[in-house]
Amino acid sequence: MDDLIKKIQNRYAMTVLHHKTIRDTSKSFVIYLETTNGKFIGKAFPLQKERLHFILNAEAHLRKNGVLIPDIQRTKNNKRYITHKENLFVLHQRLSWPNIAYNSPIRMERIGMVLGKFHARSLGFSSNHSILYNGAEKWSVEYKTDLAAIEKWELRHARKNDQKYAALTEYLPFFKQAGITAKEHLISSPYFSKWKKEPLSNHYLCHGDFNNGNLLVSNQRIAIIDWEDVRYDFPSKDIARVLSLAMRKNEQWNEEWFSHILRGYLQENPLSIEQLHLLFVDLSFPHIIERFLRKKLYAQMSLAEIQQFCNREALKTAYMLDEMKAHVY
Repeated sequence: MDDLIKKIQNRYAMTVLHHKTIRDTSKSFVIYLETTNGKFIGKAFPLQKERLHFILNAEAHLRKNGVLIPDIQRTKNNKRYITHKENLFVLHQRLSWPNIAYNSPIRMERIGMVLGKFHARSLGFSSNHSILYNGAEKWSVEYKTDLAAIEKWELRHARKNDQKYAALTEYLPFFKQAGITAKEHLISSPYFSKWKKEPLSNHYLCHGDFNNGNLLVSNQRIAIIDWEDVRYDFPSKDIARVLSLAMRKNEQWNEEWFSHILRGYLQENPLSIEQLHLLFVDLSFPHIIERFLRKKLYAQMSLAEIQQFCNREALKTAYMLDEMKAHVY
């Protein structure tokens, strides 16, 4: 740590008054710094330079277009990062703002507006490394492998004498059929075929971890932080993340809350009927169920909690399937 602090003071021409390690794992190292130049969050990334350049360039594009993201602190030689123990180290200005709460329809609409604004203003971004971070290329394979994974889990656990497995397998036929239906709509979608072939500068950037922990609020301003998972993809990916966390916090599917999220989103980023169809296709597909099974999240849950989770996911999925069919063009 002493070596890093000395390097920061030297490369950034500042004095570190106080520092605190926030996270130190094999995947990331995060430190809080109070310095003579202000307060910062420093992150060391075990990433290739190409990936970090993509992230930092995406942030710069969004800032330029009015999306509120904490600034990068440049070194005294105007560099955006330094190296430390073969990792790339970046300093962001720290905002001492609280996280936005998922506790009312109005706040959900506001979150939808922030997300819609970010997506709309991400268009036009290009990078020398764009092709490496193209989410559209993975959709067809992901749908196929996720369905196969759900089927494999069901076959492996169907005959086990356990109430938790029984509760899960009761719902799996519905989720599998929903996945098959969504996949059929995806394959037959002229817009999906067209979208995949578009230049990546015409694709949206997606945050990849758009949740209230990464949304900082002060009066009418909301800043978005932690862009490590940014890539080109479709709005459904970030909307699904917002919705999933809102459902988890409120322990239920709430059609009104989703309507507010989408209303706020469409105010800032109106989608065509073709785009809405693809949005509901992806929200209908049981991505979350596949992840739930793969990561064995049920292991730490009670039977009642598993049943509650499956029920709210089923209600959400049924709603999205209806909307998908309503937006066929």
